[in-house]
Amino acid sequence: MNAIIAPPTSEAKRSPARQQAKHSDPVRARPTEAERLQTEALQILHYLCTELAQAELKDMPHARAEAIECDTVLFNLLNPKESDSPQIGTLESLVMLRQCVQNTFACLEAVSGPTVPVAIASAALLEHIDQYAERLHAAIAGLPGTLEDLRALTTFAGIKTFRDRPTPPIRRVEPVDHPKSVPAAQAGRAGQMLALQCTWDIEGVAEEIAKIADRIDDYGALTAEALLRCYALRILVLNGQLMSFLGGDNTTMGDMHWKIFRGTRPLEGGQ
Repeated sequence: MNAIIAPPTSEAKRSPARQQAKHSDPVRARPTEAERLQTEALQILHYLCTELAQAELKDMPHARAEAIECDTVLFNLLNPKESDSPQIGTLESLVMLRQCVQNTFACLEAVSGPTVPVAIASAALLEHIDQYAERLHAAIAGLPGTLEDLRALTTFAGIKTFRDRPTPPIRRVEPVDHPKSVPAAQAGRAGQMLALQCTWDIEGVAEEIAKIADRIDDYGALTAEALLRCYALRILVLNGQLMSFLGGDNTTMGDMHWKIFRGTRPLEGGQ
């Protein structure tokens, strides 16, 4: 008696529907602006921590170990798939980072002799990391009302945590009506904010130049020359945009925005 159900032939193939179900990848949700800005800010902070971990701390083993731990906290947060440590939240990681910073400070306070200059340079970077982490924690914890604060932390002016500057207003939901072709001098508050950004960035660059002057012996001649040349060119660009705005010429919002941010930040309402 023949079998009621014939066995499949050797050439039988899986149904297209099953094949599609097996091989299709889940569609990832596009990150929100807040998530994107948060990642950018954490990457900036990670860069600072990496610079600290690579400092010349070999003669200060305890401080070096703590500095490496600062870098590890951010690495684990940004690279969860490559981390061997249990995952913790962003805010908790920032709290842990600040504790590692304080531990590193404590180790540096005990140094003496030839290691003092390196300790001083490392302490300056530690202070910057701590202040940036504090502001980033507040910006993330206060979302969505602190979206503009989070955005500021991804700009050169925003990372200058040790100086006072006007706090940008929280972004509103009403539409923006300043297309790229409108002259910046006629764009109202949007143009004023670009002009202010120029002054903030010029001040920040000037402070960096002053730091080079204070520690000129720490730089090689070529390095110092390259840094000063880059900073000088940046000041020329920013000052030129500021003068265009104050002079009321036909420099458009799009041109001014591009020269300030170089494509790292979209122009709201740009058309």
